[in-house]
Amino acid sequence: MPIVKSISAIPESLTGFSEDELEGLLRVMGEPGYRARQVRQWIYHGLAESFNEMSDLPLALRERLAKEARLHSLTNMREVTGKDSTVKTAFRLAGGNVVEASLMSYRRDSGAPRYTACISTQVGCAIGCPFCATGQQGFERNLTTGEIVDQVLHFARCLRKVTGENERSPTGRSLSNIVFMGMGEPLANYDAVWKAIEILNSPGGFGLGARNLTISTAGLVPQIKRLAGEKLQVGLAVSLHASENRLRNRLVPINRKYPLEELIPACREYSRVSGRRPSFEYVLFRGINDSLAQARSLAELLRGMTCHVNLIPANATGDASFRPPPRESIVAFALELKRLGINATVRQARGQDIDAGCGQLRRRIPAGEKTRHRQDKMMGE
Repeated sequence: MPIVKSISAIPESLTGFSEDELEGLLRVMGEPGYRARQVRQWIYHGLAESFNEMSDLPLALRERLAKEARLHSLTNMREVTGKDSTVKTAFRLAGGNVVEASLMSYRRDSGAPRYTACISTQVGCAIGCPFCATGQQGFERNLTTGEIVDQVLHFARCLRKVTGENERSPTGRSLSNIVFMGMGEPLANYDAVWKAIEILNSPGGFGLGARNLTISTAGLVPQIKRLAGEKLQVGLAVSLHASENRLRNRLVPINRKYPLEELIPACREYSRVSGRRPSFEYVLFRGINDSLAQARSLAELLRGMTCHVNLIPANATGDASFRPPPRESIVAFALELKRLGINATVRQARGQDIDAGCGQLRRRIPAGEKTRHRQDKMMGE
């Protein structure tokens, strides 16, 4: 977004503005630069839900902002909480689209729980993975930066109510991590996602450390290479799910464009340039990719790379073809990887009783409650 020259017809909520853009907007309104700092403080630390809450701004300015600008971009449409305290929220966007995000809590042996927000970056997804509820719904549009940031702020407000923090406390102490692993392919919406990361990381914004932010991708090679050169050291998680092209073409169709012969070298380059350890997400499906032979093939594919493998038992999406393996098969797969020198863990399933898997809550919302606005299925390259 360019530096604001006119306040009229602002398409983005203020949560999508960089620090320079917000200051430019306030200057256009005839306000001194420090007003932008006050507004940011209210948005990211006061977690204000309305301009009226910004009590240290002049009343005339609050009234003008309320009339001519949008503070936030999401409406909470439906929210459910699971037995393990996972919260799944469906949001309505301007125009009627629906997107969802999750908040997961992880108990520790000592100290406060760790909270992770799983954030969406697109309405639907164009990758088309057959086991993914979002992929089965198709692609509608990219989210704006403000729509991405607002998901995080929603969960920060939820945590404030739970933890009882006062409005001057840094929100990052409650929200430990943000993962861009919800609906959509984050790297297909690169510019909006990266701007959101800069806002969420900035000391003048949400103030969460870059190493507490992780971007997931199905394997868009050019964007992985671009990410490697960014200054902020965010994490990279690659949805792999197979160690040979024939099977991965089926499970992750973007593999036909960026096969393993291109993807794995790009991940090695990311690790070398950024100095960070990529992780590989491997969803285990019974009788499809869960054999010990496939574990050995995966270990060979990743040999010599400093990385981590997250093994994820499949979520039910209504397709009986993609079922989780029995527990003993999952454990055997993990042990075989470790025996061959690959760092691997089995991810704890979260929110299964509330369909917390990507796209599952949105799929349950009756069609009459949603307005679909399909756009060209651009991959954002």
